[in-house]
Amino acid sequence: MKPNEPSRTALIIARQRGAHQVLDHGSILYDPFVMKILREDEKDVLQFANQHPLASIGRLFTTARSRIAEDALARAVERGVLQIVILGAGLDTFALRNPHGARQIRIYEADHPATQAWKLERLAEAQIALPPWLILVPVDFERDDVGEMLVGAGFQQNSPAFFTWLGVVPYLTQDTIGRTLDYISSIQNSEVVFDYLEPPEAFSEELRQLETERTEQLKKIDERSVSRFEPAGIAEILRSHGFCAIEDTNFYEIASRFGRAVQGLAPGHAGVHVVHAKH
Repeated sequence: MKPNEPSRTALIIARQRGAHQVLDHGSILYDPFVMKILREDEKDVLQFANQHPLASIGRLFTTARSRIAEDALARAVERGVLQIVILGAGLDTFALRNPHGARQIRIYEADHPATQAWKLERLAEAQIALPPWLILVPVDFERDDVGEMLVGAGFQQNSPAFFTWLGVVPYLTQDTIGRTLDYISSIQNSEVVFDYLEPPEAFSEELRQLETERTEQLKKIDERSVSRFEPAGIAEILRSHGFCAIEDTNFYEIASRFGRAVQGLAPGHAGVHVVHAKH
């Protein structure tokens, strides 16, 4: 990411969610706000969705990882968790769609200041008010202490919390990933859902080529994909940080569970995973 510019990948993710509403009728993740925030018409979103024959795989993964996270979050709220932290929120709309409003939960969106300012502009243009349970926390993950920034915004470190960390880990150094997991594990009864990429060999041939092109494009906009992991390696890292219940969902399981909901899902497999871990 360039220092004073919003995340370009956040826009791509939002467009994938928007395309899911238009093409798949929000059957995996219903989001009535994303098209309003994008301020694009259906024609633009469909053009984006059909740019590449394998784009449907990205649409599936983007919506499925949010659905997996939000289902796990709902179970945590049922157990009494009242603090939700969305790390790298981008144009995420969960706080606007919050189905747990009656439970007095607090949602902390932590993101790069430039991306957060851009999101606020988009919400204002769409005339969408910030809900009372949402607290915005500007954070540069590579430079700032996430814990300090959250506590400064009112986060209670001695109470349980649920963290979502989607579309972020591949862009961070292993040192930053380790520091973030250290912090999450310092919160008693914490949980986290995040996604990660395997090395390119885990992707089918067509997708491997697409991944290579994507990595080159990311370099041009200073959003490098730097961290890749093997599943056994991720499990080992999580255990070393004290996480015990680790559920790793791979692409085959995601396609089996949600693939029928995506119109014209392209063949191929991606080395992408969603992990839910409890401390």
